[in-house]
Amino acid sequence: MIGVLGFVSWDIVSDIKSEIKSEIEAKRVEVTERVTETRIIAKRANEIIQWVEKQLDEFEPQAKNLNDAIQKIKTLNITSQDLTADYSKEIQSLVSNVDSLSQRFVALAKQFEQLNILASGNGVGIGAETPQSPQQRLAAIQPVISDSEKAEQRLVQARKKTTVFFQFAGGRREQAEALSAALITDGYIVPSEDREGGAAAKHEVRYFHNDAKATAQRLANDTTHALRTSGYTAGNVPDVTVNSFAAYPGKKPRLGVLELWLEIPPR
Repeated sequence: MIGVLGFVSWDIVSDIKSEIKSEIEAKRVEVTERVTETRIIAKRANEIIQWVEKQLDEFEPQAKNLNDAIQKIKTLNITSQDLTADYSKEIQSLVSNVDSLSQRFVALAKQFEQLNILASGNGVGIGAETPQSPQQRLAAIQPVISDSEKAEQRLVQARKKTTVFFQFAGGRREQAEALSAALITDGYIVPSEDREGGAAAKHEVRYFHNDAKATAQRLANDTTHALRTSGYTAGNVPDVTVNSFAAYPGKKPRLGVLELWLEIPPR
């Protein structure tokens, strides 16, 4: 009886030892797998960091060019209101040009944001598609830089021209528009033609800064010439004169802006 119990006890102990050993082995395998998985994740994370750093390094010179372009746009200080006040339809396209550049800057800014998300550890793994490759970003940035430089050049050229605000009386609007077209051909900027009763019996160019006297005289001569070569009888076209408003106490237009007050003569 005791012998039987001894064998039974031995079998129970043996089973317990075997079960414990199996459980320990399973835990050891699990721990080994976890350690291996952790090492793989750590290695992958390190690769992602290195990849992101490489992307940012490649983007850095492009970002500098983009920042330079942004500063140029800020320097231009162009607004639709300024253009409407000071410039003719000839350069109105600058407004839409700058608006377009602004939209493209917004799109490029999103690229910075996506790169920052990737760098913070929320990005996808190596080999996944980025929002834009360095080549795509460069292709997007270069036209922005080029357009900003062209806009800057066009604005500089436009500001060298004289802006003429044309007030007229008598005649038809078509006659006033024809004179504006002739002056634009001569290199002036004429935003519009405004019918004004105060222009009756006047044939003068008004200037508001002493430095603008010579420019005003040139406009007066060009206006006289344009009228006399546009089908008007010479005897009906008096010489357009200049009138100084340099002492005008109110708000003056900027230097480079003149006013033409003219009663259009009969044909």
